[in-house]
Amino acid sequence: MFPRSSPLIIAIVLTAAACSPAAPAAQITRPSTSAPTTTTAPPTTTTTIPFTVEGAPKGLTALVEDFYGYAAAELEKPPRMAGTVLDSIVPKEQSTPRTGVASVGTFKDVKVATVEVGDDLFLAVKQKEGWRVVGGSWPSLSIPDYFGYGPRLIAVVGSDARPGENVERTRADSIHFVGLDGKGKGAVVGLPRDSYVPIPGYGTGKITGSLALGGPDVMMKAFRDLTDLEFEGYILTGFSGFKNVVNEVLDGIQVKVPFAINDVKALATLKAGKQILDGFDALAFARARKTLPGGDFARSKHQGDLLIGAAMGVKTMGASAIPGFMEAAEPYVITDLTPTELLTFLTMTINMKLKDVPNIVAPGSAGWAGSASVVYLSSSAQDLFKDLANGRLDKWGQ
Repeated sequence: MFPRSSPLIIAIVLTAAACSPAAPAAQITRPSTSAPTTTTAPPTTTTTIPFTVEGAPKGLTALVEDFYGYAAAELEKPPRMAGTVLDSIVPKEQSTPRTGVASVGTFKDVKVATVEVGDDLFLAVKQKEGWRVVGGSWPSLSIPDYFGYGPRLIAVVGSDARPGENVERTRADSIHFVGLDGKGKGAVVGLPRDSYVPIPGYGTGKITGSLALGGPDVMMKAFRDLTDLEFEGYILTGFSGFKNVVNEVLDGIQVKVPFAINDVKALATLKAGKQILDGFDALAFARARKTLPGGDFARSKHQGDLLIGAAMGVKTMGASAIPGFMEAAEPYVITDLTPTELLTFLTMTINMKLKDVPNIVAPGSAGWAGSASVVYLSSSAQDLFKDLANGRLDKWGQ
């Protein structure tokens, strides 16, 4: 008997739902629940349970129906799923949900979807062979949540590319490492853009220059060499892209501005307190540093606050908004994450208690390298990166 929380159970369930032939909608049968009409043995007839998924494209309804049918059926077991596994995860009295609602979007020319059936959630991606379940949450079936195995780490980078400039070949203005442990916790670690570190193939310089010198490949190699972390990939955007995402996709970001900011160079005129920033003010908040007591470190902290605020905005909209969010944001971001990776990462993110997510900036001190003002990371920065390796921060906390 497998334990209820075994990852193998999740893999078997997803494989069965994804690989088995799709059945026509409303064709899964169940034992009749009608009372016997005589004192003899109950009849063996079955009844068809209607099943619909509002807004689902062809094939997606059948996939979800098959998932429930194979997980709850007691007369026939699906291919590759042993009865002992079913018995360990499915209550005998479980009835099949009958209706659901689908949300579908397109990212990198691939269809992605969420399907909500009561409290259950499916994440699905359409591949050449058809729709495939890639994650979800199924409390009605007592199956553990699955949004990909942790830990997961990505780099979220804001380029300082102006309109008309190549986002992938300008300096990295904002650098953050976002971690998820796969168990409900995560962390955001900021790296000051002027950190003076080795850049593969280019000697030593400010980490901000790694993107301009060699594009995302060199930038990511610099991140990996510096931190010894296994990054899943990156998400990159520029100034105008960031403003468009905030305005058009998120409809603003709520953050707490710690004190009044008046930074002419960053075009920042912000009052203190919790407020919703539009794209213009959010970018100004992210760029301001000259008038901040902590300079580059305070700016990196504010940028992390914006990331968490953006995640909270998506969380407020709910998981059903993620496919549309991905489609709407695609013109403004560059990423090497696959549609499956991004769909599951975003869903895992909004399922955390975001207000408890630590937002830490790598420690260091300001100094000079020749005539250039730089940041020298302290030795404890390596301890911070090591602590992040499991997708959360255990020693650094808040």
